[in-house]
Amino acid sequence: MSWKSVVKQCRFDCVGTGLFSVANMVFLLVFPVLSIVVSLVMIPTHVDEHVASGLMGGCGGLASAMACMSALGPASSEESAGPSAMRGLIPVSRTAQVVGRYLFLLVVGLLWALDVVICGGVFIVFGDIADMGWIGTLAAGAFIFALAIILGSVLLACAYRFTFRKMMVASGVVLVGLYAVIALLARLPVDWQWLLLNITDFLAIWWHTALVLAVLCLLAYFGSMLIAIRIYRAKEL
Repeated sequence: MSWKSVVKQCRFDCVGTGLFSVANMVFLLVFPVLSIVVSLVMIPTHVDEHVASGLMGGCGGLASAMACMSALGPASSEESAGPSAMRGLIPVSRTAQVVGRYLFLLVVGLLWALDVVICGGVFIVFGDIADMGWIGTLAAGAFIFALAIILGSVLLACAYRFTFRKMMVASGVVLVGLYAVIALLARLPVDWQWLLLNITDFLAIWWHTALVLAVLCLLAYFGSMLIAIRIYRAKEL
């Protein structure tokens, strides 16, 4: 495997999904523009700062979801296009193809995290109306990037093994299972509140949170990549 092949695959996916197309760039600019509009409205009307914080939260949630879905775009296109989707992929080895897809995930995650940081920067320029500061804004961008990498890595590995229909069904089952587990734990005679408070106190220190996210990102990213490489090598094309 050569890094030129990896970069070639990543560039191919960027072009194939229109990541840097005019339409996608306009879509990315929606939230920064909305941040400017909210700022201009809030300053003369003295609206509560929670409005800006809510917009930052909404932007962050959308950014993490869009990063994951964008990372699955190439795999989704291949599944729907069938054999014709192999165009441009034949000269690239299977390992390079997988690593290129994971490099594409990094690019998408960085792009959406930057979008969140720009929104926070707009609020700071207008007097820090979201009450976050540059440190809080950069922390929000880093959190969105980490969340996109963790979730995207898990979904990307599943995309090499299952069809998207099966993945959606499995996601629904997992969500229902999580709600069932939470409901069950709430009924058990265990002081879960004490445990949650300890976890919250541990994560209240910023470098503890950064360390946990970094470890989770590395484990999810490289673990998922190794699994995807093994699955794709064994797959009949």
